[in-house]
Amino acid sequence: MENYYGVLTQEPSELELKNRALAREAAAEGFVLLKNEGALPLKNAKIALYGMGARKTVKGGLGSGSVEERYSVNIEDGLKGAGLEVTTQSWLDDYDAEYDSKYKAYHDMVKDKIKDLKNPMQIIPLAHSFVFRYPSGRLITPEDIKESETDTAVYVLMRQAGECNDRKLEEGDYYITGTERKNLAIIAKEYAHTILIINVGGLIDLSFLDEIEGIDAVILFVQGGEEGGNALADVLTGKVNFSGKLADTIPVKYEDIPFGDEFSYLGGDPDNSYYKEGIYVGYRYFDSFNVPVRFPFGYGLSYTSFDIKTESAAASGTEITAQVSVTNTGNVSGKEVVQFYVSAPKGEAAKEYQSLKAFAKTDELVPGQSQDLTLSFDLKDCASYCEDCASWYLDAGNYIVRIGNSSRDTKAAAVVQLDEKAITVKCKNCCAAKDELPQFSPENIAVSEALPGDITIIKISASELETEVIDYAEPEFIETDEEKEILDSLSLDEQAELLKGGDLQRAPEGSFEIHGAGGKSATSLMDKGLMNIILSDGPAGVNIVEEIFTLGGGRFAPAKVPERYDWGILGKGMKAKLSQIKAPKVYRYAAAWPVEMLLAQSWNAPLLEKIGKAVGEEMEAFGVSVWLAPAMNIHKNPLGGRTFEYYSEDPLLSGKMAAAVTRGVQSEGNSCACVKHFACNNIEDNRNGMSVNLTERALR
Repeated sequence: MENYYGVLTQEPSELELKNRALAREAAAEGFVLLKNEGALPLKNAKIALYGMGARKTVKGGLGSGSVEERYSVNIEDGLKGAGLEVTTQSWLDDYDAEYDSKYKAYHDMVKDKIKDLKNPMQIIPLAHSFVFRYPSGRLITPEDIKESETDTAVYVLMRQAGECNDRKLEEGDYYITGTERKNLAIIAKEYAHTILIINVGGLIDLSFLDEIEGIDAVILFVQGGEEGGNALADVLTGKVNFSGKLADTIPVKYEDIPFGDEFSYLGGDPDNSYYKEGIYVGYRYFDSFNVPVRFPFGYGLSYTSFDIKTESAAASGTEITAQVSVTNTGNVSGKEVVQFYVSAPKGEAAKEYQSLKAFAKTDELVPGQSQDLTLSFDLKDCASYCEDCASWYLDAGNYIVRIGNSSRDTKAAAVVQLDEKAITVKCKNCCAAKDELPQFSPENIAVSEALPGDITIIKISASELETEVIDYAEPEFIETDEEKEILDSLSLDEQAELLKGGDLQRAPEGSFEIHGAGGKSATSLMDKGLMNIILSDGPAGVNIVEEIFTLGGGRFAPAKVPERYDWGILGKGMKAKLSQIKAPKVYRYAAAWPVEMLLAQSWNAPLLEKIGKAVGEEMEAFGVSVWLAPAMNIHKNPLGGRTFEYYSEDPLLSGKMAAAVTRGVQSEGNSCACVKHFACNNIEDNRNGMSVNLTERALR
């Protein structure tokens, strides 16, 4: 029987339904409760709902990281599905009318800009380069408030971003608009309880929280995937407790971000980006330079409370392990995240005040229940890179181990004493900066606070540390007998073809094709028995056309035009061709997962491994060989257009989350993950023409 790589029914498959439940669980676990002054869990079944994201809730960012899912639950529908009554239909209906009018004008403008283009590779990026700004909606009136008949208001502050554009430091993007400010002030004054939902693929300026009294609860929703609305209802009603923690520091104001005035379009040099902050990104900057923050890295509230106690700390060689007991001291069940930071001694080069070295999340603990966790790190992971000697090294002195639940809420739990400087890895400098960069470091990073008298002291001798020497010789080439036979049968030109992508526009007869996939390998060696493989975009899910016609003989045609292709002559031509096809349909709807930033806020690596496994199962079902994900850039600046598509400002959290997803994808079958945008791809404006300039230490 022919493999259709999908299902022949419009009904959701068993895999779809299973992944919906997992997407809902993951979103709820990633939402961060930033503030709660008695407004949550919800106490009133009637809700006044306002804001551009109430119905137009953004599930994920634009571009390759989007997914053509079967359905997506917005916040209004999620609240209604939980049995709540939304009482502001008039305001929401007026918003829809304003949105439709402004989106039509925007769409007409884009069509006019691209009307003379014929090449899809020109049409699509240009169309996406024009950003649609959602309207703020009309002012909330006394009639709206009276008709809502409730004491509880929810306001959804939303922004969209994606490929080809960085966000802008202006009203309607990083800053709230005048209308949004007025509406927030109105509802904060008129309702007893005001809850703010931040539906943004990154961060937004929150200075208005200092100016508007009466905003009782604030939730960083980010972008929740297809089940975001349902998952939000779960935490608002208390069905699920908040357990998310910030994956990024939220600054008091944008100007507090180092060299923020030079980021992307703000720098005035579209051809160059200078990473002048060096290693001081995110909390590594704010904590080292003692800059106040609005909400620190790793922060997040719960409906309950926890006590974290370090029971013991010890070393086995250079592996430092701590036994930690976590107790739920509140009145409802919940989960806590334990974070393990280390402050290195002041030495030859300036260092960050502290850096995350391990973390663990508890199970769901009922009131009074305790759980013992084991956290560990290798002292060698505290090494600094020396450009002059091309080596990683540890300074002699005290390494202070801190345990807590955010970067600004920790207690010293142990001190690791290294007797002498030790070289851990000898390298070669491979990517020296071509331009002079400033020596950016705090004036005094020495860790000098008083430590408890009974703190555990762990002594390690530098003689216990072996020095690894990196061999830069050509690596040994390993191949099976079958691989050798195949490669030996190919000419050099044919071998080179293996490294070349297949033509996105023309699929030779008999080649493997999945419409909407991000690419494929070469199709020119089929006569040699080498079939091509399919690569699908990510990381929000398997990004392919969700409905196709099956034409027989292994041939297919798209049955729908994805929104990302629906522009001008491209979309018009595709629709005309599709209207002529009369053939059975195949359905292959993939899950739209919460974006990576939200997944990172779960701090739950086992959960992300489950998501990776679910993606791998979809790949097997649809015939995708390689998933272009996870995406891994460090969050350098909140204006980055694809911040939502990456995990965190912290490299350890980013790496652990990406590793978990990768393990899941590759746990069964032949599915393969492909890490993308690995480093220094923080800017979307002129991303194909920009030189990124940084020191080798910062890069490493």
